[in-house]
Amino acid sequence: MYTPEAEGVIKFTLSYTPSIVDVDFPGLQILNQCRQSLWQWGVIGQDADRYAGLGYGNLSMRTVMAMYPDAFMITGTQTGHLPILTAQHYAQVLAYDLGRHDLHASGASKPSSEAMTHAALYQCVPAAQAIIHGHHPAIWRQAQALGLVCTSADIPYGTPQMAQAMQAVLRDVSPSRQTIVMLGHEDGFITWGDNLAEAVALVRQLLQDAAD
Repeated sequence: MYTPEAEGVIKFTLSYTPSIVDVDFPGLQILNQCRQSLWQWGVIGQDADRYAGLGYGNLSMRTVMAMYPDAFMITGTQTGHLPILTAQHYAQVLAYDLGRHDLHASGASKPSSEAMTHAALYQCVPAAQAIIHGHHPAIWRQAQALGLVCTSADIPYGTPQMAQAMQAVLRDVSPSRQTIVMLGHEDGFITWGDNLAEAVALVRQLLQDAAD
């Protein structure tokens, strides 16, 4: 059992089993194609002058399994600096408990620090098949002008409070743009779609709108 420190990148209790990931697992090609676009746009990446030099941004897609109906594949923690990923840079989330804030995963990499936030959204929005968590200063600063729903500025990333806030927003509001901005997570936002291509298209539209 691996329990990350509160000040670490991962802020949930993680039960993690290292394993070899199938180099041809279903969805790998579309995951990498979509991630490469997001990396080129700067929505995913790493910058020595931002966020204490830590990598940022991640994406996931549902991979429902017979034994694990809530499973999803997500980019591994601190892979933002890599322009292209391989199967070894992904983690398979098998199950999670939002109430206890713990998560079970396997793979060659530990899951992203925002995996619990992805889990909260998947649980609340059954139609969501893919999620993108990106960072972009213009989208973040113009959240209100763009008509985007936001979580409170006093809720930091990767915490039980963020997962709870995400679910509260989704219960109380129906975001018309399938996007929530995290005011307590500098430049952070989360977008979802019926598939990864739709989610990427939503991000592209947000970038265009923020640039106008």
